Amino acid sequence: MEPNIVILGGGVAGLIAARHCEQAGYSPTLLEAAEEVGGRVRTDYRDGYQFDHGFQVLLTEYREAQHYLDFDQLDLRHFTTGALIVDERGSFTVADPLREPSRLLPMVFSRVGSLRDKFLVWKLANELKQTSREQAFTGYHQSTLAYLQEYGFSQRMIEQFFIPFFGGIFLENQLTTPAGMFRFVFKMFSQGAAALPRNGIAAITQQLSGALRKTTMQTGVRIRQIQGNTLTDTHGNTYPFDKLILTTDPAPLMGNMPGQEIEWQQTCNIYYSADVPLIDAPTIGLVSKPNSLINNFCVLTKVWPDYAPNGKHLVSVTLKNIPADSPELYQALGEELINLCQVPEAGLQFLHRYDIRQALPVNPAQRYTMQASECSLTDDIYLAGDYLLNASLDAAMRSGRLAVEAMLMSL
Repeated sequence: MEPNIVILGGGVAGLIAARHCEQAGYSPTLLEAAEEVGGRVRTDYRDGYQFDHGFQVLLTEYREAQHYLDFDQLDLRHFTTGALIVDERGSFTVADPLREPSRLLPMVFSRVGSLRDKFLVWKLANELKQTSREQAFTGYHQSTLAYLQEYGFSQRMIEQFFIPFFGGIFLENQLTTPAGMFRFVFKMFSQGAAALPRNGIAAITQQLSGALRKTTMQTGVRIRQIQGNTLTDTHGNTYPFDKLILTTDPAPLMGNMPGQEIEWQQTCNIYYSADVPLIDAPTIGLVSKPNSLINNFCVLTKVWPDYAPNGKHLVSVTLKNIPADSPELYQALGEELINLCQVPEAGLQFLHRYDIRQALPVNPAQRYTMQASECSLTDDIYLAGDYLLNASLDAAMRSGRLAVEAMLMSL
């Protein structure tokens, strides 16, 4: 008799777990609290615009993404390598001369950091290209900030580039994230591309969920308790299981795990429409101003015009914290961007805002992978989620696969 397998959580980890259950010959039930699957990888479609839930990109060098996703079907377009840094003095570009030799001289003579800093960027990129993904993490438990200082980067380079760029990725501007995660992400950026699907970041989860054939999906089911081999939702409905793959925070659902809740980094993502682009290239803009609320921004329509209606551009702005809601805030941020980019004709209009309070899990022990047996919480409950490894789409996919591997060993 086929075991009753329940997957709690319809994010990337849950969808990958469902895929592997099907491949093993089982027909799982997937329960999702939201009205649609996708978890944090979501897109809203309104009035011809595509609003991703927070600024997100697909790093094409992710090994798991290469395995599970059809990049051609996603119709990916890439950001340029490097970034555009803007401050009160103007703008300048940081590029990877290993990948774009023609930009070596502009990089050398740009205002970012010193000549030594630029050599160290080249040296680090070259070192990590010869380092495996697993080795990028191994032994690097100090903070990213401490690692950069020990490597020899100047404070100016750290403040101008590393804090706005990696602070935007890690959603924390003190760079307390373990250096192993920094090395892994730096390697992914230097070897692959940051890309967007034509239909928004949700195209990733739409592709994953669309490939499932034997999984029963139930959305709008908010589980409040796990007791024994039974789930209970907020309406009192019960869902028995033989095996449970739990892709959400287990602590609030199980009474024997007090004080072990997952901690989260937060972010605020604001969208503007523009008559003309602030940046005339598919480039990530970094704001190098200590007193600015803005961490980074980009013109999504320079990557994919489909992100906005014809004749309009969509600007995504990521803030350093979650400020109070006010029309004056959106006007001030828009004016700051126009002044920094020196594009007065942009005509920025506020469109939408996302306050994402569970954007990235805080994991003090970042790692690339783990043994499948480490996913076992009990004999019948198995854990999945990027919080077990590192905060990335790659880790979410890997954790879903490992959880099913652990479950299959027990059947």
